[in-house]
Amino acid sequence: MAILLLLLPLVAWLLWLWLGPTGRRPPRAVLVALGITVLVGAGVGLWVRLNEQDITRGVYTPPSLGPDGRVLPSRLDPVR
Repeated sequence: MAILLLLLPLVAWLLWLWLGPTGRRPPRAVLVALGITVLVGAGVGLWVRLNEQDITRGVYTPPSLGPDGRVLPSRLDPVR
């Protein structure tokens, strides 16, 4: 979903260029680059999803306030 949000301005520009007052078609290089980007992003996303390795080796604990009011930094707590 995040990749769609990143590609939205580019797609909007391509649609404006194509459907705008001049009616020009987007440059072929831009369309090819967009297609390659989408395929590479989908491939990386699929690989990460299917990899199933725990790369963090722990559970993320966000920063918090300690009992004395000081900020405790974020950390990785080991999985039990």
